[in-house]
Amino acid sequence: MKKLNLKCCLVGLIFSFIAGQQVLAQSDSSIQSTSYYQANWESLKDYKTPEWYKDAKLGFWVHWGVYSVPAFKGDHAAEWYGRAMYCYKGQSYNEQEYKSHLHHEATYGNPNVFGYKDFIPMFKAENFNPEEWTKLCVTGGAKFFTMMATHHDSFCMWKTKLSKWNSVDMGPHRDCVGEMEKAVRKAGLHFGVSNHSAWNYCFFEWNHINRYDAMNPEYQDLYGNPIVQACADTIQVAPGESKTHWKNRSRGAVSPSKRDVSRWLARTKELDSLYSPDLYYFDWGFKPIEFEQGRKEFGAYFYNHAISNGQGVKGNPNVVLNYKGGAYPKGSAIRDYERGSSSKIADMTWQTDDCVYDGNNWGYAEGVPIKPTNTIVDELVDVVSKRGVLMLSFAPKADGTFPEDQKTLIYQLGSWLKICGNAIYCTRPYKIMGELSKDWGKPDAKNYRTYHGTSDDIRYTRSKDRKTLYAIILDWPGESICIQTLSDINTKNIRHIRLLGVNKNLKWKMTKQGLEITMPERPEYKYAYPLEIKFKNSIKY
Repeated sequence: MKKLNLKCCLVGLIFSFIAGQQVLAQSDSSIQSTSYYQANWESLKDYKTPEWYKDAKLGFWVHWGVYSVPAFKGDHAAEWYGRAMYCYKGQSYNEQEYKSHLHHEATYGNPNVFGYKDFIPMFKAENFNPEEWTKLCVTGGAKFFTMMATHHDSFCMWKTKLSKWNSVDMGPHRDCVGEMEKAVRKAGLHFGVSNHSAWNYCFFEWNHINRYDAMNPEYQDLYGNPIVQACADTIQVAPGESKTHWKNRSRGAVSPSKRDVSRWLARTKELDSLYSPDLYYFDWGFKPIEFEQGRKEFGAYFYNHAISNGQGVKGNPNVVLNYKGGAYPKGSAIRDYERGSSSKIADMTWQTDDCVYDGNNWGYAEGVPIKPTNTIVDELVDVVSKRGVLMLSFAPKADGTFPEDQKTLIYQLGSWLKICGNAIYCTRPYKIMGELSKDWGKPDAKNYRTYHGTSDDIRYTRSKDRKTLYAIILDWPGESICIQTLSDINTKNIRHIRLLGVNKNLKWKMTKQGLEITMPERPEYKYAYPLEIKFKNSIKY
């Protein structure tokens, strides 16, 4: 009887394991259970934003990979070096990539002799320390960390079985994604992955069009297998050609093959199955019609994997799937604005991904300055006031160390959040986002969006129980401030008003112009200044 019971248990365990695997292995369109998602837009719209993500407000991520070795941005971006190094004069918009081609020939030689693949042995990551990276994340006040799993270059930073071009078999000889996943979760943070590989078919288009080392079948699993629809002498960019025209031309020169699409989907699923990320970020590249079925299939796969792991249930899988533009329909995932923002309080949580570098650059480049900490704080406050989350990218060096200026920014941001974090974490928007100065968000001389708030810039957040309102002033107002948009609050309901970091009740009065508050002496901390308005009863609006 004991032997029979043991056999029954073993058989039961085996069948349970097989059943669990089938949930992930089978095509999501065949899942009929109401407990799981199907690979169609209507099913995927049954989605709710996780509470942990609503509360987090700030996450860090990195642009770090093979491109960190040359570390040269030229006139565009360091992480695009693998694309730009193959570019002829006249092929890129405003010659923004040709400078990198000239640099490569002068420094490393002809791309046919020294191709992008030849940087991989130089990418050793000898000082990569996941625990130190995680410590910086915690110190900076981030609540989740997103690891760059693969950029447009398609070099996999994890232990993949689907390609030899990975960080375990080459370069660092380490599972960089896996090591970060363990360190991040050990510290109690949420873990995400970043996947930019869909655009691989177009990233190396100059390599394919100009017939460099992408022509060698041995390297096609790195450089992609696009359908090349034009040759070098037919896709020259004419003088004065518009950026829109250039983008259309680029789409016409190459297009994704079936192998490009199937390879993207297989690796994308594998990454999720191995590390079960809480957040899965996609860059552009998978919006073309060739990827549409794959987008549906992966959306269902990702949510169903979380459900089978016990992370959540259908309707609330408790994970975040990021998309840009119209890659996913509204309500089915979390919209991401690259270096952008919602213009108003959104009805659903959204995300902006931005970088410590300005302009187009995201990867480490020697001598390129980063943004002031004050700019990052002002952006964070503005984003949170509109129901957003900021995912801020850093750029480690090829050896895995963080540049000193980036570490200083992390320390300064964390110090501010240690004092003022109550106005950020676990908050929700007020009925209005705040008061805006006349110059807020206007493009600067380089056409970059500016985030330099003044004392006329005020942003609101509130506690979940609606008993605390934060009026965050983006620059020091002086001896007093009059907040016009709070002229309608019930003054009898105010318990006290304080400045975070100053243990002192402030004097205030309601005037015809608004709520006038006498400020204390300027505190030692810098950047934005949150006024905490405590109420006796929950505020209603």
